[in-house]
Amino acid sequence: MGALFGFAATAGSRLVGIALALAIWLISRPGGWAVLVVLVLLGLRVFPAGHS
Repeated sequence: MGALFGFAATAGSRLVGIALALAIWLISRPGGWAVLVVLVLLGLRVFPAGHS
């Protein structure tokens, strides 16, 4: 059971790292901030907080 949680934590931290690297790369590109805004708004629409 511990190995399963360890794998999930590793996958989660890797996804966060990839997302952070992608965000930094997009911000450094011309117009990349607009892509980030669209992705955040899309994420908020797809995964609304507080609704069950």
